[in-house]
Amino acid sequence: MDDKTLARKIIELSNGPENFQSLTNCMTRVRINYKDLSKVDIDAIKALKGIQGINQAESTQLIVGPGRSEKVRAELEKQLNLNTDDESESAEKQGFLKTLSSIFVPALPAIIASGVSMGINNIILSMAKIEAAEAGIAGTEALSSQQVVLDSWNMLEISTFLGIVGDATFAFLAIYIGITAARVFKTDMILGGILGAVTIAGELSILGLQSGQGGLFGVIFGVFVLAQIQKWLRKIIPNILDVVLTPTLTILITGALYLLIIMPIAGFLSDGLINGIMWLLDVSGILGGFVLAAAFPSLIATGLHHGLAPIHMELINTTGTTPIFAVQVMSNAGLVGAGLAIYLLSKSAKMKEIAKGALPTTFLSVGEPTMYGVVIPSGFGFITASIGAGFGGMMIRLLDVQASAIGAAGMSAVPLIANGDYIKYLLSYAVGFVAAFIITYTVGKAKNYS
Repeated sequence: MDDKTLARKIIELSNGPENFQSLTNCMTRVRINYKDLSKVDIDAIKALKGIQGINQAESTQLIVGPGRSEKVRAELEKQLNLNTDDESESAEKQGFLKTLSSIFVPALPAIIASGVSMGINNIILSMAKIEAAEAGIAGTEALSSQQVVLDSWNMLEISTFLGIVGDATFAFLAIYIGITAARVFKTDMILGGILGAVTIAGELSILGLQSGQGGLFGVIFGVFVLAQIQKWLRKIIPNILDVVLTPTLTILITGALYLLIIMPIAGFLSDGLINGIMWLLDVSGILGGFVLAAAFPSLIATGLHHGLAPIHMELINTTGTTPIFAVQVMSNAGLVGAGLAIYLLSKSAKMKEIAKGALPTTFLSVGEPTMYGVVIPSGFGFITASIGAGFGGMMIRLLDVQASAIGAAGMSAVPLIANGDYIKYLLSYAVGFVAAFIITYTVGKAKNYS
């Protein structure tokens, strides 16, 4: 079923265009807010070819898979004649996690793209470093020993290009988050970007501050303050002067408050958060890895996993890596292991057909198809998948595997692993997969699942 037909069917089964309040999408889901959910034929929508599952949370979330969610959402907008650039709910009416999700989710594609580029370049650089050491190659006045090797491989330009793309997101992440935060807080997006740029300005040392001090949470709060100041100014400045005075005074007043108050306080709090997380991980060790990885399928199922995005980004922004992401993606290994066991146990032709499509997608990138299409319907697979994922999380912490960026899971996460620890990641993934498979198969046999 093509995107146009699927969108038309969804609208028909939703009691027509008038029943749609708003819609958006994430990497794998089209999220719909209905005016009257009781008028929607959820079962019929779930049965449509192309719908991999439905999650009912704060919105009706249609699982259509990575890449397609954007297209289906765009087709729905076209047929409904909607414009979702304007949020249907103000940030004040959203929950804290939903607000953070609205700010960070738009930045995820850029983070994934730059993270993968960085990961590929890290592999190339590691190979060049080994070659330079083994062959005793020295650097020149213009090139390092690594670059000399890369030049001899005719890959210096490619590596440089990948490095530029990799840095393009992370070096200016504060600016991007300033823009997306401004969109959520319904203020000028470029002014939000300017405030983010203030955070990373090189001249901050003159004012006794450090570039990046306060982190991304500081930027978000600063943009929130900016939005309030802009609203206040628009009430008192005459319309004829608004176009000049409002943006000028908004950024000057907010900038002063940000540098004098917000940035120092946010820096103190951000450092405390990062140090606290790292201390907790160090203290909890492999037990913490088990608990976090085992809990993550439940976070995905409820949509709360987006709440970790700002923590990941703050860790990357501050330390260069995030140890939490490497642990949480072990949920993917648990889902694949449990899903494969259920596929082998089941005698249902429909279940096997769903599993054939869901398992490769989960193994390569995202877990929702297998979660909603295979393990949850089994009645026990969700629990066994979570337990298996926990064993993968234990291995991640035992081997101290970290990620230099966040993105999709499964094999798509390999280039995101920091310090070239790809084998350690794959070993941990294998442990989670095998544990989930064995536990699920054993429980399934005991329950006579078919």
